[in-house]
Amino acid sequence: MSAPTRAWLLPSVPRAIRFAFLGVCAAVLAYATLVWQPSAPPAVEAASPVESTVAVPKVDAKILAGASDATREQRLLLEAEPLRHLLTLAIDVGPTVAAALGMPEQPLAVSELRESTNALRGRWLFYEGVLEDLTGPREGHPIRGYAIYEATIGLPDGDRVMATFSLPPDSAIQRGSWVRIEGFFLKLRDTTYGQPSSKAPLLVGREIQRDYEDWGPVLRLDPAILDKVEDSSFQPGDKTWHTIEEDQTEALWHLGAFVRDTSSQRTLADWRRIDALNANDTHRALVDNRVARGSPMRVFGTLIRRSTVTAPSNPAGIKSWTVVWVQVREFGGRLVPIWVPKRVRDLPLRAQLEVRGFYYRWFAYEAQNGDRHRVPLFVAADLDLYQLDVDKTMRQLGIWLALAATSMVVVFWWLQRRAVRQSLAHSHDLDARRRRRRERAAAGTSSGGPASSP
Repeated sequence: MSAPTRAWLLPSVPRAIRFAFLGVCAAVLAYATLVWQPSAPPAVEAASPVESTVAVPKVDAKILAGASDATREQRLLLEAEPLRHLLTLAIDVGPTVAAALGMPEQPLAVSELRESTNALRGRWLFYEGVLEDLTGPREGHPIRGYAIYEATIGLPDGDRVMATFSLPPDSAIQRGSWVRIEGFFLKLRDTTYGQPSSKAPLLVGREIQRDYEDWGPVLRLDPAILDKVEDSSFQPGDKTWHTIEEDQTEALWHLGAFVRDTSSQRTLADWRRIDALNANDTHRALVDNRVARGSPMRVFGTLIRRSTVTAPSNPAGIKSWTVVWVQVREFGGRLVPIWVPKRVRDLPLRAQLEVRGFYYRWFAYEAQNGDRHRVPLFVAADLDLYQLDVDKTMRQLGIWLALAATSMVVVFWWLQRRAVRQSLAHSHDLDARRRRRRERAAAGTSSGGPASSP
């Protein structure tokens, strides 16, 4: 007689409870695979500020109070002490400091300036227009080695603005050039020489800048412009050592405008097919000059530092530059600079980035331990956090696992059902054997003979 088949899963638990347990397991697995979404990873703690602070000069209101412009006699006079004070402060004001001083995004209307002279005195302003008159250098500057220059600018609306500054103008700036002047507003001025002016605002700044006609969208790179970049020398002071403030050239403007204006033409899938700086053979290709300027490249690394500078006048219409330092582990742990032609959103310190940039030139810097490094410099349209693209693969894998688990549940249910049916069949067989034995025993007793053994 064969032994009875026992249930293999929790034999002491009733069958209904075992089936319910398997159903719950299948439901939990299906939910985890198809519905549940993992919570977002915790934000990276910013232990120290990523953005560097900007020190701004302090205007002495008591000294500025010595400038008067209520009458024509006062406007004809230029007070020496307030002028010297503002010339001293303005010599250290570059684009970034000017932005920190609260320079407006658009030129302030001259009529508004005339109505609020005292309230706006000492405010850093800017104007753009045609250079009508330029004089200097002359002596009297409060800082040794500098001279005083003066300019008169005609605005598009017919008003005039006067400017006093310290740095000699570029040789390309001539009468009739389109220029930009920035500076502290000192007072309203009247003049009787040259082209007479009445109540013209006087700005005291650092320099006069050449302005440019807007290029419009840049949708194609011009290799001839990028080939003007010379970065083969590693000597201090050469092109490789130039910072963002020193490298405001046509090549950088051209690449920055191209990166900005074509950022929507490549999808994430397109970028994932582009080589990364982290690859083993990329550095050798860069050293051997086998990577053309303007070539797209991905950079994976850790955000170490970020700073934003205000862009000077340029034909690309770039208002700000964000300078980012990214530490690339596969690049010997060195810092790689990324220049972005806009102000990027706030990102936490040590954030993991996937930079989708374009190679510009070699960049040299000195580390804190005194070592000098030369690394590639990239220009990118934006900064993107690194996202491991495994959602689709994991979801497909989860579906296959769910199907496999469901199949296993069905197989286990079938085996359990089979075991139960075999157990019932065995019980029925035993009952039948007992009946037949009792029937034979009863038949033998009725016939007077001995009962036969089974």
